[in-house]
Amino acid sequence: MEDLYPISEDTLLLLDNVNCGKRVLEIGTGNGAVAIKCAKEGSEVLAVDIDEEAVEHLKKLSKSMDLKIQVRVSNLFENVDGKFDTIIFNPPYLPGDPETIKDLQWAGGGEYGDEIIIQFLKEAWKYMESDGEIYIILSSFNRIEEMQSFPYHFEKLKELKLSFHKIFLYRLRKKV
Repeated sequence: MEDLYPISEDTLLLLDNVNCGKRVLEIGTGNGAVAIKCAKEGSEVLAVDIDEEAVEHLKKLSKSMDLKIQVRVSNLFENVDGKFDTIIFNPPYLPGDPETIKDLQWAGGGEYGDEIIIQFLKEAWKYMESDGEIYIILSSFNRIEEMQSFPYHFEKLKELKLSFHKIFLYRLRKKV
């Protein structure tokens, strides 16, 4: 399991600040820590990842912990249906072009590292309840100002300076 995304600063920001709703969707579940937190708090959780190893790991882990988490392979919303109170995404946000599934743990594509984030933002609103919210990690490399043209209210909850960039935890709500 050493190939799974480790619990790092970005995961900890989510674990410390996410309010899990009744129905939770975690995109890119990775190590599964956030999905487990929400399931333990009583949320109905669907956790998806493009990496089959991550999906299998979380299936086994949630079963061993007697948690009811639906887990499936999905490229963003490809195998997702329904609406959710809370959508959580710790995306690949660093610049670079991923060559393998494992690269997608960190490299989000392109000069700004935000190509996958932009794909996510184009679709996420369709899967949100009207009063739903998204928790997403973004980086100082990303084009955050341009992202604010999407139909969401952006609220910065936390900021963390790392060695060569900053990461931010945002909460997004649908613009009405």
